[in-house]
Amino acid sequence: MNTDATEVAVGKEILSYCTKCKMDLGHTIMAMKGANPAKVMCRTCKSEHGYKAKKGIKDPSVVAAAKGTPRVPKEKKEKVDKAVPVEVEWMKQINATTKPLRHYAANEAFHFGDKVSHPSFGEGIVQKVIFPNKIEILFRTDMKVLIHAGKQA
Repeated sequence: MNTDATEVAVGKEILSYCTKCKMDLGHTIMAMKGANPAKVMCRTCKSEHGYKAKKGIKDPSVVAAAKGTPRVPKEKKEKVDKAVPVEVEWMKQINATTKPLRHYAANEAFHFGDKVSHPSFGEGIVQKVIFPNKIEILFRTDMKVLIHAGKQA
């Protein structure tokens, strides 16, 4: 089964995607459109259909390309991660606050922007107060939701 440019002609064999068998199989070229096959017949199921390049080839002109011509793959675009690393944001907020460092305890009440020292997670900044008794704290490595005393009357 050759697909050289010199052997692509009516009556020749070509590898094509069969729409009935749902596989890449050997086909006989029934009609041409310019230098490319237009209509083919599956040698397995004998159905006739329009030429479909085998899977992985989107351009039918590749079939007519000379053997040994290297294909140049498209360059993949790099995904740009615009997210700020947690540690960078933590460092910025820790250095910006003038509030005193408070030791964390579940029975203490905390407010937005409080600087907290936790025995396991280290220093952090309260980012959000979640009603009634939770707080979201930004630590050096990640964000944690902890309990606290909540609003005191």
